[in-house]
Amino acid sequence: MLPWLSSAVASPTARAGAAVATLGALLLTACNPFAPGLDDAPTDPNQLLGNPVTVRGFFERFRASYQLRDSTLYGQLLDRRFTFTFRDFANNVDRSWNRDVEVNTTYRLFRAARTANLQWTQYLPTSDTAFSDTLAYVERAFSLTIEQRDNQTFAGAGSARIVLVRKNRNDPWRMRSWYDRSEF
Repeated sequence: MLPWLSSAVASPTARAGAAVATLGALLLTACNPFAPGLDDAPTDPNQLLGNPVTVRGFFERFRASYQLRDSTLYGQLLDRRFTFTFRDFANNVDRSWNRDVEVNTTYRLFRAARTANLQWTQYLPTSDTAFSDTLAYVERAFSLTIEQRDNQTFAGAGSARIVLVRKNRNDPWRMRSWYDRSEF
């Protein structure tokens, strides 16, 4: 028998001391000295993702939702009366769907994608972001690259005519409609 163990067995005080030492050792091993400490200052998502109270911040958050492939973040940018419209060139007609279909479609796109890279390339000259405090018409050019989990890559560019709305000037912008002017 080990000398320190034989003395612990012989004395009740020594046994209590050994139990405290063992408990202390277990608690110390549960602490990871290599783990980073907790940050007491909360991070402002508006600084990280874009502040949707501004038109520029809205588009930054839109891009972040694609980069992160986060359909919840994307869904927060849509007005409840949102409409997506695109041109069906084969049938020479416009096709539309509502917010529910848009969120579901985007969710499935993000799940199938390994990466999604959306770049807003420019405001188009016909855009008018200063229409009012609660309504903005924006036309933006963009490029989008999607790499799927099966290694297929889709890339395209186009433009979108977007209507942004909000109740008052301190509320975040929400997208009421997207008219997709892409040819892909």
